[in-house]
Amino acid sequence: MAMDLTRQAETMIDLLASGHTEEDDIFHKFHLSQRSNLYVAWLWDGILLWGNEIHLDKLSYPMEMFNENDYLLLNICHAGRCEVELSPGTYVYMSPGTLNVSAGPPKSSYCYPGGYYEGIELCLDLCRLKGHMPEALTDYGLSFEALRRYTEEGNLMASLTNAGMQEEEKLYRMLREGHSSVYELRFSALSLICHLIGGDAKRIDCGISITKGQRRIITEAEQMMTDNLRKRYTVEELSSHFGISASAFKKYFSAVYGKPVSQYMREKRMEKAKELLETTDDSIGEIALASGYEHQGKFGSVFKKCSGVSPLEYRRLNRKTSEEP
Repeated sequence: MAMDLTRQAETMIDLLASGHTEEDDIFHKFHLSQRSNLYVAWLWDGILLWGNEIHLDKLSYPMEMFNENDYLLLNICHAGRCEVELSPGTYVYMSPGTLNVSAGPPKSSYCYPGGYYEGIELCLDLCRLKGHMPEALTDYGLSFEALRRYTEEGNLMASLTNAGMQEEEKLYRMLREGHSSVYELRFSALSLICHLIGGDAKRIDCGISITKGQRRIITEAEQMMTDNLRKRYTVEELSSHFGISASAFKKYFSAVYGKPVSQYMREKRMEKAKELLETTDDSIGEIALASGYEHQGKFGSVFKKCSGVSPLEYRRLNRKTSEEP
């Protein structure tokens, strides 16, 4: 997979360097893993748009191959969570409806707590755009000087209104489907940008930030808990193991994963149970144990509460055979 990602990274770099805007070359789909894809489209020379559909904890590219141009990056979280490095060694996390504006080339490494993320990014090459701003942008009042001011503000976070998110959802859907013309994509992107600069993105406090050391503790603890779902850890056991207080552990965990430990682990156990129900002939009792429930009755009750149907009914409705792709 690493070699494949390297080749795809090189293709993305070529796209940023080339400035293609021909309609017949507008879309580029990068297949990263079984369920992870990037949907990339050129809007104008110097402006690249892509949609992220990620089912990975981390994604790395050899981005040191990028040129030294100035970039303005707009990242909007559609679903899941994405890590943002506010300053060296200090991190916050995007949740659905959050916008991050930053300066500099695309990062070489992206972290997605929980292993799931969807969103869109606009990458504006300011070296290309200087003196050559697309007329469509200037007609909407977005000047090069305005873009430059955003880069001087550093990392900023904002929350989108419902109207702003509707525009983002429409643009994300168009990218995933891949049937829109460059003109339709431009119109939708302009509509989103107008919503953002017109008041549908409100600057917000970045929330709880954590250090690299705190992040390491929480991600290692998450791996301990999810590597073997049969074993149950208490917050007290984990906090003692890593040498921090229980309250600090809970605070850092919620900052990274966006929910309390108990809710996060319940969702992970249900994901595992669904996978086993869909793909194995294991008994309900065996699946309960593999998901961390000693008592089948308790497992069935939690599963129905989370899924709306019993484990047996879920298996009947979602069973996958070996013949299926």
